[in-house]
Parts: sequence; structure tokens; C-alpha cells
Amino acid sequence: MPPKLLLLDLDDVLADYSRERRCRALAETAGVDAATIERAVFASGLEKRSDRGEFGLDDYMDRLRSEWGLDIPSADFIAARRAGTRVRQPLLDICQNLAGRVQFGIFSNNGHWLAQHAERIVPELMPLFRTRFICSGSLGLCKPDPEAFLLCLQRLGFSPASTLFVDDRAGNVDGARQAGLDAFVYQDDNHFQQELANRGLTAGEPHAL
Repeated sequence: MPPKLLLLDLDDVLADYSRERRCRALAETAGVDAATIERAVFASGLEKRSDRGEFGLDDYMDRLRSEWGLDIPSADFIAARRAGTRVRQPLLDICQNLAGRVQFGIFSNNGHWLAQHAERIVPELMPLFRTRFICSGSLGLCKPDPEAFLLCLQRLGFSPASTLFVDDRAGNVDGARQAGLDAFVYQDDNHFQQELANRGLTAGEPHAL
């Protein structure tokens, strides 16, 4: 039987993500150079801690102010994430053509704030993914931990056996398989379509979900 849930990674699967573009946008807002943003957001570990759910967006901004002297409004922080994130329309088109044949979800290693503000960061994805958008920050666990996948599916109401997961990182795919999900590594759109077809997911008449 085809999977009931197609669970996709966000960055570098559904969207091209550029940390460089994001840092440039934040640097312009803060009036500093991009290297300073790189150190404050990434090298410091703040972003990874946000991904693990240690703090939300307001605390994130407070830490940037108190630890780095960077006064960045949360709205500008969100806008910079949007600037660094470009939805891959051809892949989204493939998914849209499967509407009615499978349910869709996103599982991303990001702070919960990204899912909370997804309408502003990835509005193109919302018609298909709005109700099933899980970030690791809301779970307190990140991929590739198998437990993270189980918690994600518990939230979404699907079983591992009924879920197909796609990620650009082999380690995350391995973690999904350890949790009992079917999974494969995204390579390109043609490969993506072929892997879906191998599992009975092709455009056509909707079937019972």
C-alpha cells in the first residue's frame, strides 16, 4: 500500500536554504557585518539550542542583545529567515499533483518559532503543509534521534509504518528507518518522483486515505 503520510524535510528539500543570505539580511538590520552575525547566531551555538527547544524566539532575541549587543526586532529576524529560504516550486508542484492521494507533513530541525511564523517564511507551502508542520524545537529532540521521529508522528497522528520520510541528509534518513519509517535521501526532483512511484504514489485519481 502507498504511504498515508509523506513527511518531508524543509531546508534543502522543499526549499533552498542559504545561511549566507540570512546572515546578510540580519547584518543589514543590525548594522554589523555578516561575520558578526555568523558568530553570534551559529558559531555561538544559539541556533542549535533553539533547534533543541531550549528557548523560544523572544528569549533568542534577548540573548542576542545581552550576549552580543545585537538589537534585532523579532519581525526582522523572521524576515531574514524568509530571505534565506526559497521554496522549490518544481518540487512543490510534484506534491500538489499528489493531493488527495497522500497527506503531507514537514519535520525540520529548527526552532519552534519557524513553524509558528511559517505563513511569513514559507507562505507558498501553507496550502499543503499548514496543519502538519513540526519543528524539532517543539519536541525538545532533533533528527536523527529515532525518538524525535516517534514524537513527531505522535503529534501528527500517524504510525511509522504508514509514513514515508524524505531528507537530504543520510543520517536523518537512517534515524527515520530506525524508528520504523520508510525513508530515502532526496537527490533531485526526478529521483524524488521515481522513489514515490516505486511506492505507488503517482498523480491520478485520489484513493482512500
